[in-house]
Amino acid sequence: MVLLNAVRFEPDWAFRLNRPLFLMPGDRVSMAEGVLLVQRLSGQEEYPAADLAPWCWRWRLV
Repeated sequence: MVLLNAVRFEPDWAFRLNRPLFLMPGDRVSMAEGVLLVQRLSGQEEYPAADLAPWCWRWRLV
């Protein structure tokens, strides 16, 4: 089990979740047309509220 507050997709995009997301074993997280998609093991699909931002390494360098 995992609790997330952000999801990053290599190499370009990061989602900052509006509230923590709890993932169970077998759940899958992907990006569908610029929206975060969670596919539960049960087959249910969820679209958690999140802000999409470009990921840039130069912002992270000190």
